Amino acid sequence: MKKTLIVSLAALALVLAGCGNQAENQTQASSDKVSTSQKKQAQTKKASSTSSSSSVSSQSSSETGSSQAQSRATSSSAPDYSGQVQISATQNLQRLGQFNYLLKYNLGKEIVLPNNPGYNDESKKLNVWYEGDGNNYSIHYSQAASGQDFNANSLRDVTDYAVFTKKTYGSDSEAQAEINYQTTAMTQGLPKVNLGYGIIGTIDSGAGQKYLHWNEGRWSLGVHAMAVNDEDPVPTARKVVELLERYYLPTPDKYGSGSFSVASSSGQQAPTLKWQAGNSVYSLEAKDLTVLVRMASTVK
Repeated sequence: MKKTLIVSLAALALVLAGCGNQAENQTQASSDKVSTSQKKQAQTKKASSTSSSSSVSSQSSSETGSSQAQSRATSSSAPDYSGQVQISATQNLQRLGQFNYLLKYNLGKEIVLPNNPGYNDESKKLNVWYEGDGNNYSIHYSQAASGQDFNANSLRDVTDYAVFTKKTYGSDSEAQAEINYQTTAMTQGLPKVNLGYGIIGTIDSGAGQKYLHWNEGRWSLGVHAMAVNDEDPVPTARKVVELLERYYLPTPDKYGSGSFSVASSSGQQAPTLKWQAGNSVYSLEAKDLTVLVRMASTVK
């Protein structure tokens, strides 16, 4: 009985050991399956993530390329008005409006310009061409029986009736130095003349010349006459004073000057107004005194 029991116990131990090994193997196999499944899931997620990342990257690149292409298209489609441009308006005031639009487009929207041609005769069509950039420019105004294109090459050979310029300097003081400004103290002791509207001028005579000077606000104004030709500066000065009662000149930052000559003088500089704004000097020159003042009063 003991032997049989011992054998049975030994057999049972062997059976249990075998079952234990089988269970361990099954557990290991199950663990291997789980590990393999997890690896596959991880690989699937990684592949999905990589695919998604690649898709986003591709989309981002596509959007960037589209944006760049659109930017290039917009840039390339911007009109070029720097050359000769056809003008549709026929009336001078409307023509000037179109000219000024093109000038601001080319030189900068912040620039100031005359907003009136200075005359009303519609039989003389206003034409304009320019040169320079936003800091230094010259705008030429001429008249003709027919309206020409903006910046037409043929206008460069035509006599201007007015020229408006801007010149920029290194500092405000340099710009101020370009203005021929005289104070009333500089003309004390000279003969006085009544110019009307409460304005008193002084006359400086010598060497066959006469210079009549007066001040209005920040403006220093003067008329030159050739005494040897019996020219009198007073009528011209009074005309300027009367015009300035009707039209207001631009307000300089500090100084402005006006230079005029008696109409009968030959070889004299055309009537000119100059004024300082910061480190820039604006100048308007016109053959006709009334045209000059009318144009200057609309500069903005």
